[in-house]
Amino acid sequence: MRSVALTVWFFLNVVMLGMCGYIYLLWLQYWRQISVKNHHPQELTYTQQQPYAEYYDEGDYTTIHPKNGNPLMRVSETHLDKTEKIRLFNFKNKIIARLRQVVMKENSNYGSAKDENPYNVPYRPQAPSNVKSDWVCDMASAVEGFRTLESADVEHRVLAQSIPDTPLFGDDEVFGTCAIISNAATLRNSNLGYLIDQHDLVLRFNNAPTKGYEKDVGSKTTIRILNSQVVTKPQFQFLSSPLYKRLKLLMWDPSNYTSSVNEWIKNPEHNFKKNYISFREANPRSNFHIVHPQYLWRLWDYIQDHTTAHIRRNPPSSGFLGLAMLLPRCSVVNMFEFIPSERMTHRCHYYHEKVDVTCTFGIWHPLAAEKLLMLAANTMTDQTVFHTGFLSIPGYKSPLCAL
Repeated sequence: MRSVALTVWFFLNVVMLGMCGYIYLLWLQYWRQISVKNHHPQELTYTQQQPYAEYYDEGDYTTIHPKNGNPLMRVSETHLDKTEKIRLFNFKNKIIARLRQVVMKENSNYGSAKDENPYNVPYRPQAPSNVKSDWVCDMASAVEGFRTLESADVEHRVLAQSIPDTPLFGDDEVFGTCAIISNAATLRNSNLGYLIDQHDLVLRFNNAPTKGYEKDVGSKTTIRILNSQVVTKPQFQFLSSPLYKRLKLLMWDPSNYTSSVNEWIKNPEHNFKKNYISFREANPRSNFHIVHPQYLWRLWDYIQDHTTAHIRRNPPSSGFLGLAMLLPRCSVVNMFEFIPSERMTHRCHYYHEKVDVTCTFGIWHPLAAEKLLMLAANTMTDQTVFHTGFLSIPGYKSPLCAL
C-alpha cells in the first residue's frame, strides 16, 4: 500500500513540475516577443533604412544631409513611446497586407470572366520570385526616356501646330529635392505644408487646390499632371480656372496597347483636342505637353516585370507617371501620402468629403502593385512613412544609383 502511495505521490510531482515548466516556457516566449516589439521595431521593417544620410538631432527635428552635401529637408520627428511604436508597427503591417491582398485578388482574376482588358493588353508573364528589389536604378536603362508628343508625331494639323516647340523640361533643368503630392484625404491636418514648400520642385495632380489648404499641402506648384477628363469635362473649368495657369502642365489619355499615335488621336478615350488647342491659343507661351501614349504602356510593362503576380491591365496612375518623369531630374523624390499614414480615413481626397476606400488601394490603376514598389525603393524610416506621411526615393543620379 505504501509503495502505491509513493508511486502516486511521485507521479503527481512529475506532472506538477512538467506543468510549471511548460507555463514558464510560455511566459518566457511571450515576454521575449513583447520585448522585440517594444525595443526593436525596426528589425522587422519592410522598407529599407536611409543608407546615405547622416542624422543630426536638433531638439524635436532631424536634419538629413546626403553624402554629396546637398540638404534634403528638415523633418519634424516626434518621439514615440513604446505603445505608439507598437501601434505604428501594426498599422504598417496592416497596410502592406492590404496592398498585397489587392494584388493577389487581381492576380486571381487574371484571365477570368472578371478580368477586364479594355486596352487589349497582351499576355505578359509575371515577374519571377527573385526579381530585383533595386528597381529604381534598373529603371533608368530598362525604360526608354520619358516622352511627350512632338509635332512630327501628329498628323492632325491644328493639334500638331499647338504642341509647344520647347520641351516640358530643358536639358539643364535638374533639381535637388522634388515633392510629389497626392490628393489623399490623409493630408488633412498633416501640417506638412511648410515642408512641402521647401522643395525645389512640387508636382500636383488634376484639380487639387492649394488655396485654403496651405497649412497641410503647401502653396507651391511647379507642374501639374492632368488626366484627359480634367481637360475635357466642363465641371473642371479647365479653360478658365487659374489653377492651370503659369506653370508646367502635362496631360495623359489612355490608348489601346498597340495603337499608333494617330490611331489614338482619331479616337481618344476623352476628346481633349478642342480644349487643348483652345488653351494653347489663349496661352501661347504656356508649357503644356501631352504624354506619348506608348510611354504609359512601357511603364505598365515595367511594373509587371517587377511584380510577382499579374497586375490589372490598365495604365499606371498619374503618381507613378510623375515618379518616372522626375527620377532622372531629381536627386531625391519625396512622395507625400502615397502610402497612407495613420491619418487614413475612408475619404478619398483632402479637398472634399467623397468616401471611397478604393482611392487608397486602387480599383482601376494597378495602384497596389505601384505602392509596393514604392515601399521597396523607400529610404525613409517607418515613422516618417506611416506617421509623418511621406516616403523618399533616390533619383537616378543619387549616390545609390551611382554605385
